[in-house]
Parts: sequence; C-alpha cells; structure tokens
Amino acid sequence: MKRIYLSLILLAFCAIFCSGCGTFHAMTYDGHNTYRTVDANNYGFTKNYPKSFTIYPFKNTTWYQEASERARLAMFQGFSLIGPCTNPDETDKLVARPFCSSDALKVARQQNSDAVIVGEVITQDHFWFIFAAYSYVMLKINIYDTRDGRLLYSGNTWSLDSDWGISFLSPISSLIDHINWSRITMGLYYRCAMDLVHDLRPDVTPTK
Repeated sequence: MKRIYLSLILLAFCAIFCSGCGTFHAMTYDGHNTYRTVDANNYGFTKNYPKSFTIYPFKNTTWYQEASERARLAMFQGFSLIGPCTNPDETDKLVARPFCSSDALKVARQQNSDAVIVGEVITQDHFWFIFAAYSYVMLKINIYDTRDGRLLYSGNTWSLDSDWGISFLSPISSLIDHINWSRITMGLYYRCAMDLVHDLRPDVTPTK
C-alpha cells in the first residue's frame, strides 16, 4: 500500500511538473498600446520625406555574431512599410569602409536612396536558469539625408521577452523559451523595428 501511495504522489508530481502551470508571461508592451515609446529625436523626418532607404550594415557590439544581421533584416522589413529599401546584398557590394557614416552616404547616393539608415546593436542577451528565461535586445539607429548628410532622426529602443516559473514545480515553460530563444530574439528585433517605424510614421503601422 505504501508503494501505491508513493507511486501516486510521484505520478501527480510528474503531471504538475510537465504541465507548465504556475508560470506567467511578462509582456513587453502596455496592454493599451501596441507599440512601445522609443527614446528618439526627430530633426526632419516627415510624412513626405524620405521615401526610400539604404539599410547600411549594422555595427555589432554584442557577443553574438548574428545580432547585427538580424537587426538589419528587421529594419529592412520594417522600413519597407514606409518606402522601398535597397537589397542588403546589393548594398554590401558597394561598402568600402564598414560602420563609417561618410561611406554610408556614398553608398546611398550610388543607390539613389533618399536616406541611409546606420545602426548599431548594443545588446543581445539571453538567460535561462531552470525556473526563468528571458531574451533581451537593444539597438539604436541614425537616419541621414543622402543629399546633404544631415541627420534626420536618431533613436534607440529595446525589447524583452521573459517567462518566470513561480514555483519549482513548473520550469517547463521557461525551458521551452530557452530552446526557442533564437526565434524569440529575432522576433524582438522585429518589435524594435516596428516601434521605430511607428514613432516615425504611425500612419503606416497597424494598431489595435
């Protein structure tokens, strides 16, 4: 009889452990807003100008080699809502001095873009410790007028996805987030891009 009780207790423990209950998801965005407010200064970006963009290679100051390309891809897709963006592969062929603003302007002029976006990934971080997992990214961009090199816009933003186990019985949900952290991180870059696009042109972004 004692063994039966122990078996039932063990079975119940396994069921609770695998259920993932007892966790909550910390949402990045306010429940009443789709987009997060970014820290930015607008010096001349308007609804009418610029209309086309060159997405210059992003600088990467994180430990993750893929961070800059992910951020750049997200920015390419986000700003395509405002206007055409040149193919990043074609842009790369023209780059002579990576991460140099003067070279960025030169490349944008060769591609006949109204503006060039120069960006930097400041942070890409991921953490998992049995009962908790989070992914976090932070980036900044400067947008320059291709004609005269004038700074049109400067902004930085971040995005976070987290899952915390409230009790020691439920680490499964955070473990799943840990396994999928690469996909989650890419999604965070898309959020950042859309936050910036919404800050510049809320008329082109979908809202609740």
